[in-house]
Amino acid sequence: MKNKMKWLWVVATVVYLVPFIVFGSEVGNRFVDFNLEDPQSKKHSQTDMEGKITVVILQSRYTLDAAVACKKHLKELIQGNQKVQMISIMDLRRRPSFVPKLVLKKKISGQDPTSKEIPFLLDWEGDVTKLLGGDESKCMVLIVDPGLKIVYKQKYKKAVVDSEIKPLLAELSQRQK
Repeated sequence: MKNKMKWLWVVATVVYLVPFIVFGSEVGNRFVDFNLEDPQSKKHSQTDMEGKITVVILQSRYTLDAAVACKKHLKELIQGNQKVQMISIMDLRRRPSFVPKLVLKKKISGQDPTSKEIPFLLDWEGDVTKLLGGDESKCMVLIVDPGLKIVYKQKYKKAVVDSEIKPLLAELSQRQK
């Protein structure tokens, strides 16, 4: 019985470690697969991000003002760079249950002037946001490389954009042909 337990432990350890050995420690660093809609009911998925550098803003109803400021600032930064795109994902898991989704879509779109130019995806249950480590009390910025690996993830701070995000986007753009 002890021998079987040892073998079971060895097999479990090997099964756990093989992905790290084969793919490196970045195995958990891949952007999640998702299917979300925008306020106009257009569907968006992970395949929309493939082959491009993507700036992802994670926000919630509670961080709307910070997210609008963040998106405006980052939009200026990436303007003219054809290799970079931006999307925003809004965590709506704590939305008022009595408000119909259609009404909430219109209200959110009306409050966010960037929603017409930057794809604004609605995460109704908060599943995508949770998987990405988002927090409904913080506006987060993620940079995803063309291979869909998350290469940057931080809470939005205006000062950090020029010192960290701008050089990272320049470096990723240089690497991409």
